[in-house]
Amino acid sequence: MKNVLSKLSASLAILVTLMSFTAFAAVDKDSPSDVIGVKGIALNGGAKISWGSATDNVKVAGYQVHYDVKSVENPGEKYAFIKDAGNVLTYNVTGLENGKKYYFSVIAYDEAKNESVNWGAPEVSVTPAADAPEAKDETAPQVSKATAMNKEQVKVVFSEAIDLPTETPEDAFQIEDEDLLEPLAILKAEMDIEDKENKTVILTTAPQTEKSIYKLTAGIDIEDAFGNPIISGTSDTAEFEGSGADKVAADTQVPEVVKVEPMDNTHVIVNFNETIVLGIDPSQNFNIVEAADATKQLQVLGVELGKNTDGITDASAIITTSAQSETKYAVSVLGIKDSDGNEISAAKATGEFTGVTEATVPVNTDDILPPKDIAKLMADYVFEAGKYTVNLSWENPMENEKDTKEQLVYMSEDSGTSYAKKASLESTATKYSVKDLIAGEYWFKITQKDAAGNESEGIVKKVTLAETGPGLLGLIALSVGLGRIVTKRKK
Repeated sequence: MKNVLSKLSASLAILVTLMSFTAFAAVDKDSPSDVIGVKGIALNGGAKISWGSATDNVKVAGYQVHYDVKSVENPGEKYAFIKDAGNVLTYNVTGLENGKKYYFSVIAYDEAKNESVNWGAPEVSVTPAADAPEAKDETAPQVSKATAMNKEQVKVVFSEAIDLPTETPEDAFQIEDEDLLEPLAILKAEMDIEDKENKTVILTTAPQTEKSIYKLTAGIDIEDAFGNPIISGTSDTAEFEGSGADKVAADTQVPEVVKVEPMDNTHVIVNFNETIVLGIDPSQNFNIVEAADATKQLQVLGVELGKNTDGITDASAIITTSAQSETKYAVSVLGIKDSDGNEISAAKATGEFTGVTEATVPVNTDDILPPKDIAKLMADYVFEAGKYTVNLSWENPMENEKDTKEQLVYMSEDSGTSYAKKASLESTATKYSVKDLIAGEYWFKITQKDAAGNESEGIVKKVTLAETGPGLLGLIALSVGLGRIVTKRKK
């Protein structure tokens, strides 16, 4: 009997040890070491960046190359551009301008998305030159994430821009039910038109089984813009949970101009029938000329989105113009699309209005512009009594002081596809806590709303709450979403 008890005690001790180790690993919050030894070599239209390997308490998962045309010198400053190099020690940054100096630094990250705390020191500067070796991207693309959008569509995100095979692109992917080991048929593969970086592919599948775990594999026919194929067995897979949601019917309606009218001597509002998306340079989306003489043009100095006459958000364009005359103007809309990528047709893209002078009473004085969005949205969380509490904090723009009437907090549990309202806060609030959450991925959005009901687009923060293992360990986890929100320090 003593021997049996002794063996049971020993087994229990081993089990507790293993459980403790598992719990510790699940809440890994230790950052990898800082990256040092950053070096750079000028290329034609790019730069070759290399660095020394970092260390981590578990494992370094990869490195990010950060760069900008200005140096980062003070704590909290950031570089404008980021490239995920993967788990390598050298990376070619391409698409740079010859003759312009760029500054580079590198950080490491682990599987828990913890990042190096300090920017690599010293920072390295490189000036690409036309007579330098040709810049070539030698890094293979990787599968970053797969998510079920609904029971018939899966979104696949890659580490960089990729090209699909021109013929039968769906054959470049495989999906298998991990429990049943049965394939899920892929009917179509196409690039996501909403992703301007060309990193995202939308797969149309046979109906998925809700809650089943599927494994997606991308084949070597997937290549980046430089012809580097994805490497089989190396970051070419991702898991996702099957969805039971119905596919939303495709929007085939094109946007159209409904009404154009002046707001005052230097502002015109163009109303559309639905929400629209402006181009990179919105001033190029509109052309305003005198109806009687097209050579006389009204300058487009700025464009903002607002509500249309039916109250639809982002369905009107408020155009700031040069001073108008009391004459009739013709407005042409160029290249405007709706949120589903449907582009306006020439037959629906024109309107007219009569200009006003400064002495003229504005035609439309309604408040149609939403307040400015908040800044510096931060998040941390604590684990206590088997549940998580997420603490959000932010800064309010000074210009909102007389405009914002309330702030709304939303939460999503489906990667931002839909949001549920959590709270309505006073206009001066700068923090809010969401309690009693379990492990999982949560997206939080905070918007600003004025007295006229105009609501801002909102700022989003993603927070991943890890499984913590046995509750008796009483672990407390402190972390943040979208990687760790860490103010990088300059050494």
